[in-house]
Amino acid sequence: MAKQSLETIEKKRGLFAQRVLTLVLVFVGVFTLTYIVGLAATRHNARALVEPTETVTTDDKTDDKTDNKDKTDDNGETGTTAQPAQSNGHTIYLTFDDGPGPYTEKLLDILKEHDVKVTFFVTHVFSQYEGLLKREKKEGHAIGIHSYSHDYTKIYASTEAFWNDSAAMQDVIVKQTGEETKLMRFPGGSSNTVSKDTPGIMTKLVKEAGDKGFSYFDWNVASGDAGATTSADDVLQNCKVGAANHKNAVILCHDVKEYTVNAMEAFITWAKENGYTFAALTPESDGAHHQIFN
Repeated sequence: MAKQSLETIEKKRGLFAQRVLTLVLVFVGVFTLTYIVGLAATRHNARALVEPTETVTTDDKTDDKTDNKDKTDDNGETGTTAQPAQSNGHTIYLTFDDGPGPYTEKLLDILKEHDVKVTFFVTHVFSQYEGLLKREKKEGHAIGIHSYSHDYTKIYASTEAFWNDSAAMQDVIVKQTGEETKLMRFPGGSSNTVSKDTPGIMTKLVKEAGDKGFSYFDWNVASGDAGATTSADDVLQNCKVGAANHKNAVILCHDVKEYTVNAMEAFITWAKENGYTFAALTPESDGAHHQIFN
């Protein structure tokens, strides 16, 4: 009987010791796991202090998209254009007289590539290219009347002759673009003296233009392609100097001169890199009016 009691006591002691050992092992396991998790969190937080996470703002995201954005044109073709420098406060109004002509399409390609809008003062001298008026309008350029015939003797024979000639050009513009224009440039400019055989005609025409609702435009920068040079380098330099000297530079060019068109790629690139803004003329724009001599 005493022997059985001793065995029972030993068995109970063994079970107790086993339970204690189990509890100890569980406690050690929990403690070890807690320590490991805590150590990992501490290391992460320490790393975060010396390696802060970069935050991309909405503006940064927008800039990234803008810098790398592919532009899709009307034909589904894509291309990338460089971003212009910060504006220097100067605006360039490129104007092209006497076209459309044989080099106008090349010019339009350059303007489209650089997303530049200009103003075309058009004639019907190169009648086979009149269809380009439609593209000029479609691509956001301004169109103004320069004359139908560009024949000084005929145009300035009388005020009636002038307005008949202008009306003929207006009809061509409406045919190709679907709407009239209220922009115009007198052949030779409002300061011309080629009209001297009809005394006082320019004074009359300037007044009548206003009465008819037209805004006429001269220029304050000459590219030199009206007779001073036949060099693309000279045209480029004249445009640069003129743009730098006028906050609002209305530049006289001719898209019927190949050397002028050849200078435009370099001029536009230079202007954008130096913070100039390009715009097309509107009826409200500064006309850079000349002194009237007749």
